[in-house]
Amino acid sequence: MSRRQRLDPHCPRPAGPRRFAAAVLALFLLVTLLAAALPASAGASTISRRISAILRDNGVATSRTGVSVYDRTTGAPLYGWNSGALLAPASNMKLVTSSAALVTWPADHRFPTSLFFTLPLKPGQRTIYGDVYLKGYGDPAFSTLTYQREAYGIKTGAIQEFVAYLKSLGVRKIQGRVFGDATWFDARRVVSSWSPHLRIECGPLSALSLNENWYAGERVDDPPLYVARRFRTLLERAGIDVVGAARAGKVPEGARRMHTVYSAPLATLLKVLNKDSDNFFAEMLLKGLGRDVYGVGSTAAGLRVARETLAALGVPDDAYRLYDGSGLCYLDRLSAKGVVRLLRAMRLREDWATFRASLAIAGVDGTLATRLRGTAAAGDFRGKTGTLRISCCLSGCVQSADGHQVFVAMLMNGDPVDVYRARRAQDQIAVALARADL
Repeated sequence: MSRRQRLDPHCPRPAGPRRFAAAVLALFLLVTLLAAALPASAGASTISRRISAILRDNGVATSRTGVSVYDRTTGAPLYGWNSGALLAPASNMKLVTSSAALVTWPADHRFPTSLFFTLPLKPGQRTIYGDVYLKGYGDPAFSTLTYQREAYGIKTGAIQEFVAYLKSLGVRKIQGRVFGDATWFDARRVVSSWSPHLRIECGPLSALSLNENWYAGERVDDPPLYVARRFRTLLERAGIDVVGAARAGKVPEGARRMHTVYSAPLATLLKVLNKDSDNFFAEMLLKGLGRDVYGVGSTAAGLRVARETLAALGVPDDAYRLYDGSGLCYLDRLSAKGVVRLLRAMRLREDWATFRASLAIAGVDGTLATRLRGTAAAGDFRGKTGTLRISCCLSGCVQSADGHQVFVAMLMNGDPVDVYRARRAQDQIAVALARADL
């Protein structure tokens, strides 16, 4: 006799208290399971229909839109629209770069910048007779105190710390020259695949940089020379006379490392990278990954690390095409499903809290500060935006009304993309997920 027959009150069955009690218990368990399952199924079905309607109503339900939604609480996908299509991700590419950085380096990793003397300074000696060198090791945030306060809002390695160090030694004169050494990275200042008009979006890349290589509202041409000149000027202003000129050059063999200044921890730098969508940080970190892992401070070496990170996190190789770390390149490609897979993999790591904290908070800060205010998603949705002429994207995580953790990726392309419609659809989907009972 089948279980269904035994639970059917119209089906003849032997009488008896034990069998009756067992039947009642089985019926209770079945009803309980059905009651628990039906709302979840209904909730998933409802949100799926709602997302489809949002895409349709905003005119973005096309082959150039990819959407993937995953409920981590139930371990099941909630929605997919063209989710496997490779689309231009714009700054959603920074999710890849920041993941690779956090997988490769610890959250408290700091980038150094060092001061070298070519001749020793004896105790009580007031004059440095040799040359002095500042050597950069890829710190994207190395800056003046004013710039880091106004641009970043964080405390990080500052060039004035070297001036203070020399003052503490009692130095009053440098008889030699001041050099800037950027040889930790290659000499390529831009990513070759970038369109020329986008190069203003990211300063010249250099292992030794200052204020993201901005000066008087313009990008500098020669970063190590620029840093050497700024250092020389600051020394002079502090009362340290510098006889020699400022130059770019490599620290010679035998030079002595005298002092090192460190950046803020990686966890702090990732907030600048993702919340503010800083292109310079992304490309500098990418080159730094290449240097630390493969001994080559190049974009190509960094991309190798990024691809290996994605593979290690379980993102299939047909879900991405990587050309840079910032997403400025029009050739970059990610799939919505691949982005969600990346987020899911990062959620399993112990440093997930650090990664999540780097994302912009809807209606609160970063590139989402003015979006989703006054909605159910405000203060809840955390994500990464991305906007180019051909792409408008938003990916991240949100908690539904009934406490489910949901990952979502929304990649919308066009030539040009309709940013207004894309963002309206993205915001409506984020709100729908935040309000959903799943």
